[in-house]
Amino acid sequence: MQDLSDPVTLPAGAVLFDEGAIGHCAYLILSGRIAIFRRGDGGETVLARRGAGEIFGEMAILDALPRSAGARAEADCVLVPVGAAQIRQRLAGADPILRLCLEGLIARFRETLPRLGPAAAEGPPAPPSPSARADFDATVASLAQERALRRALAGDEFALFLQPIVRLATGQLAGFEALIRWHDPERGLVSPASFIPAAEANGLILAVTAWVIGAIGRIVPRVLEAGLRAPASVEPSLFVSFNVTAQDLARSDICGLVDAMLRRTGIAPGALKLEITESALMQDPAGAAAALARCRAAGLGIAVDDFGTGYSSLSHLSTLPITTLKVDRAFVRAMLAEPRDRRIVQTILRLADEIGVVAVAEGIEGRAEAEALAAMGCALGQGYHFGRPMPEADALAAAAAWNAEAWRCGLSRGADQDRTRVHARA
Repeated sequence: MQDLSDPVTLPAGAVLFDEGAIGHCAYLILSGRIAIFRRGDGGETVLARRGAGEIFGEMAILDALPRSAGARAEADCVLVPVGAAQIRQRLAGADPILRLCLEGLIARFRETLPRLGPAAAEGPPAPPSPSARADFDATVASLAQERALRRALAGDEFALFLQPIVRLATGQLAGFEALIRWHDPERGLVSPASFIPAAEANGLILAVTAWVIGAIGRIVPRVLEAGLRAPASVEPSLFVSFNVTAQDLARSDICGLVDAMLRRTGIAPGALKLEITESALMQDPAGAAAALARCRAAGLGIAVDDFGTGYSSLSHLSTLPITTLKVDRAFVRAMLAEPRDRRIVQTILRLADEIGVVAVAEGIEGRAEAEALAAMGCALGQGYHFGRPMPEADALAAAAAWNAEAWRCGLSRGADQDRTRVHARA
């Protein structure tokens, strides 16, 4: 079945839809020209013409009434369908006043439509303004990204990479953070920063997170087994953390999804941590606290990621059932050169200690940073100094060969940066 948002071609003279038809989508015109017409009194009246860079057919989607007019190609056209669900998803996030204005305009147009005469201009429509063209290009790009993400979900193009998390005082491997990657057939390996915002904007993030939870269920048992078989440099009870978003907490039973996975796989809840950024938590602090409380009650760990970069207050922090604070990499990378950043790191570490949660420093890229953080009492560390995010097989090999002293000796600065930096043998 063709994806609704795949571009379609329409030859000159072909009728796309007639007046009175049920509207399932609107159309963006990539090229060509469309005539909007009505039939009556034995003939047709052209009401308007639409050209490249314009949208048509949206009214029947916005007010859920039949098509008010027909549409015919006046020249060969390439069109991008925009489905009803795609439009409603975007309207759901719009300002309520904007939605009311839109509904009013459509209602008035419906009332005026019977009195409209032939189109004033018989030639092609005027080209869109630069700003309108930029909006159109952005819309087309967004739809293309959405189409690619749907294909990725259907075609199993995603993968989980694992990045080591280390106990700084001893050098032991404590766990991994699971990070999604996309094996795009055209672009190769794509980081989440390039597609997660798009998934959030078009509502696909819930499906992406559901995929992550399923993949966690397949991978974590092997990670836990590796911890039990690994040398003393690896803690036998490894944990795996993974990221969720504000939409996941607000729109889905994230705890229910994880619980179903745990029941299916037999993984102990304590082996998993949910990570959510401080900024995402502040979008709906009360709702997030309630959702995370359910997850915590089920035995899952809760980590606040990128701590120090958002706008949470201590009052919000006190209501969240967190078990881990992750110090943002921006402070870690600057702390050796900037006394102010070092003091911020120390303050976050003291805060974590006072409220009884574990601190993890992100973005550790060198031995000096790791040793300074260990001296400051930071429990756990994560960063390229210990290993980049790596495929599952490499992560399991890293656990089997982990040497707690390797990072102290600078051996983790290997040349192969796309694989683990911790393959030093004891």
